[in-house]
Amino acid sequence: MAAFTPDEQKKFERIKNLVLGVITRMDNKKGLNIKRYTDFFNACEKDPDLFRNWDVLQSDEFDSAPTLLQLPFEEVRMNQIKAAAEFEGIELEDYIYYRHHDKRGIRSKMKVPVGYCTIKRVQQILSKKNHYALDIDDRTLKTGDVKGESKVAAISEPETYSLMAIGAEKTLEELLGPRADNQQKKMQMYRQIARDGFCTLADMKSDRSSSTTLNTINTYLLACGVRSDLITDTLKTEYTLNKDLRKR
Repeated sequence: MAAFTPDEQKKFERIKNLVLGVITRMDNKKGLNIKRYTDFFNACEKDPDLFRNWDVLQSDEFDSAPTLLQLPFEEVRMNQIKAAAEFEGIELEDYIYYRHHDKRGIRSKMKVPVGYCTIKRVQQILSKKNHYALDIDDRTLKTGDVKGESKVAAISEPETYSLMAIGAEKTLEELLGPRADNQQKKMQMYRQIARDGFCTLADMKSDRSSSTTLNTINTYLLACGVRSDLITDTLKTEYTLNKDLRKR
């Protein structure tokens, strides 16, 4: 049972103060966690090997007390959470900046609750938990959306918001255009790839009438007697308007 080295003593004191500092601010009235870890750290001072062999310390990623809190916290109130977060220097509320139509970014008018995720978890999701299909041929005729085996080619709403927030307009233009329900752009993309081996979004031309989903919704609205400007500002569908023009 060797005594603590100077470096081990510093590490022990840092972890002890961190853990007890959080627990004393969050523990319930019975103080079960406070007693547990107070007894543990007192035993470690007598027997440093208990601290050296502590399974929590075997990870190189130890940097915060919450990884150590194992017993349940009963009746934890918001003011306790705020006190523990303030002790660790964690901001629970902050201004957020997001991009929508303004590339300079828009700041929220007031502080909002914020959360944090580790870089490792984000990288794991991107590299192992997610992928997009190259095949976008299996589609529903009504809306043009991908389905079946091609369904994973679509992106979810949170992914769309995330791309909007970082200003990834060109990525969205592809994912929500030729890879989604824009059949006109899809055929242009396929022709470019077949001819050149690659495609360029700048060379693809289309308008709102190329969107299968917009056309479907517009048709439903007109059938219900509701006038919309999704495609045109008339009571006729795009198909009917084109048909009338051809007659002339």
